Amino acid sequence: MRWLTYAVLFLASSGSFAAAADEYEVGPGDVVTVAVMGHTDVSGDYRVDSEGLISFPLLGKLKAVGYSPAGLEKKLTTLLADGYLKRPQVTVVVKEYGSQKVFVTGEVARPGFVALKADRSLFALVSELGALGSNAGHEIVVVRPPLGAAVTVLPPDLTAPGTASEASGEMGGAEVFRVPLQDLLAGNAERNILLQAGDTVFVPKAAQVYVTGSVARPGPYRYEPGMTVLQLLTLAGGVTDRGAAGRAKIVRMVAGKRVELRAKPTDSISPEDSVVVPEKFF
Repeated sequence: MRWLTYAVLFLASSGSFAAAADEYEVGPGDVVTVAVMGHTDVSGDYRVDSEGLISFPLLGKLKAVGYSPAGLEKKLTTLLADGYLKRPQVTVVVKEYGSQKVFVTGEVARPGFVALKADRSLFALVSELGALGSNAGHEIVVVRPPLGAAVTVLPPDLTAPGTASEASGEMGGAEVFRVPLQDLLAGNAERNILLQAGDTVFVPKAAQVYVTGSVARPGPYRYEPGMTVLQLLTLAGGVTDRGAAGRAKIVRMVAGKRVELRAKPTDSISPEDSVVVPEKFF
């Protein structure tokens, strides 16, 4: 039900996706929906075969590959009007972009190549993927190969921290889009990017932060945006009687170097930070 609720929020932004679909050229593996007004017997879904053809009632095998939906409408209208139907009104939309695939990896139930459907939006893809893994982070990373790059080669391994950004250099100028998951599901149309064939959609693990020293439960904890030192220490069960809360520090890696900062309760922490609580001197 929640996906249905989210879907309603995107109806207002569907115009841009429809415009993009009009410019799209049908390819092998696509599924097109053909509606002929008043003629349910010939209306329906038709899959484009490996040779770029569809089998259409009355007309037999027809070339569909290379046509835009609007172009295919005109072709079918002309052919059906030639002795078959009187003034046929035909509508064609692409239901499934079987020839347009993205590679999905990370914290998802079924990683691998996925055919784009309907509006080709990131939201539509996430909806199709269903529930993400319990360790899924707070953003989705889309890596887009540079123009003209082959899209049949497996994308770079994005499972290690930081590799999404490194992929930009490895693939010779690939674009990297970082989309906050919460914004996407909240209906922020600006975050609902239009996917392209060859994109890699990566759902990284949630970042962690760490607590060491004189706390009740030292160890790693899931990072939450906006988390403060006090909130993290509370998750860790609080400072023990032997802990010196006033001398707590944040240990952070900056440009590959270890930096130690005095930790105030209201200070925000960053992913992969460590909060260290030393013991009292006496």
